Amino acid sequence: MLNERYRVCPNCQHENGNDANFCLSCGTKLDAAATMVKLPHAGDQKFAHPTVSITPEEQAAIDQLMITNGTIPNGYTRGGLVFADGDNHGEGGYKGAWEDLTLNLWRLCTGKNYAGVANLTIVPTVRGEYVQLFATGDALVKTV
Repeated sequence: MLNERYRVCPNCQHENGNDANFCLSCGTKLDAAATMVKLPHAGDQKFAHPTVSITPEEQAAIDQLMITNGTIPNGYTRGGLVFADGDNHGEGGYKGAWEDLTLNLWRLCTGKNYAGVANLTIVPTVRGEYVQLFATGDALVKTV
């Protein structure tokens, strides 16, 4: 099978088997809407952040962001250096740190009306269970 599937608990974000009707961690009832494709080495920005409710307008703004580790693309100009960090608060490993970093990048870009970030560099720091990610890059501003 090309894609494994699992069910993510909407309450605690625990990854349950695809046939689970209740979360094995907290007991919340699961349904087909909780089914996700397991992508162990890939992903996108459309994940349910466990502590944030995103409005449809905010999601539309996030969907328009350009985040790249490449140079500034045509139609954009540099809006200055940006940075953000994220940590897992002692749990959730790299996934928790990535969720926190992504949330902070979203807040930065949408709050400052940036079109995204180019030349993005992410540096991890790991101390036992504590993971911190630090990102820097160039703010993108649309010129067109």
